[in-house]
Amino acid sequence: MENQIRQQAVLLFGEYNRVLGEVYNELLEGVSNETTLASSEFQEYLQNSVVNSLQPWFAAELDGLSEGTPEGFFDSLLKIEDVMTVFTIAAEMLDGDLPDILMLRVGAFGEASSDRLVEMALAHDWTPAEGEDDDAFRNKLAVGLAALRVLGQWTYEPAIEPVLNRFCALSEPDEYVADGIKAFVVPFAEKIVPELSARIEGAAGAGLKGPFEYLVIYLTEIGRAEPDEEIFQCLKKAFRNMEHKVIAAICLGDYGDGRAVPLLKSYLDRHVREIDRQFFYETVSAIKRLGGDISDIQDPFRDFSKKK
Repeated sequence: MENQIRQQAVLLFGEYNRVLGEVYNELLEGVSNETTLASSEFQEYLQNSVVNSLQPWFAAELDGLSEGTPEGFFDSLLKIEDVMTVFTIAAEMLDGDLPDILMLRVGAFGEASSDRLVEMALAHDWTPAEGEDDDAFRNKLAVGLAALRVLGQWTYEPAIEPVLNRFCALSEPDEYVADGIKAFVVPFAEKIVPELSARIEGAAGAGLKGPFEYLVIYLTEIGRAEPDEEIFQCLKKAFRNMEHKVIAAICLGDYGDGRAVPLLKSYLDRHVREIDRQFFYETVSAIKRLGGDISDIQDPFRDFSKKK
């Protein structure tokens, strides 16, 4: 039975990929303006249009499916083992979000399915094995990172501690893993701020390297949508303690609270002969984004004067 479900799922998702590509090509035909393509309004329109365009396909007959239609196939999945088998195949074969109709089946098992997703997320080591190439590493983690995205969308709080424990134990996280953790963390919004702040403050004395740089970035993204005093104070502390301060400077600029300007300007003034070019210009850019005056900042690289 399980083998039949696997075969049917591979057939279904292969056809789903084909139809999805056709839908995207049709919707994007004639749209060449990069600004339009990147806008949040167009992306929302695109996502909604894709979902609406695919609805008839789920209800249509698909040759090779024992249940006749994709909708019938998903409705026939009554055991959690079968649902998780199909979830695994979907995560391996599809890019981006998984179909809502599948996620409704996964969610139907409540906490049991959430716990299974946590197990999937932690099933493999998040560091490449010696000699393992990027493609093999990413293929190995496809299911686990898909599980993380869903756990974030569902804001399943029991997953927070084990996931962050695993991530914070890494020395230099792979960007693919860091992106997956971001997709998990950010949807929690204010619920996860105390946990992120505590971990950042706990690692401040060690320079906030590796995974903690990413935690600062995640905290900033949450704060941009929902400003919070705890977030702002944590970002200031991160700037004071982070070994690679350019990340914290950019984050303060992105967060958008003008109270950070004196901190940034004071640091530039006191360390003007020690800082590198990237840090200097990223920090000046952050000050400008925060509405600060940069006319009195000494440029150790003389680029300001060259432009006059």
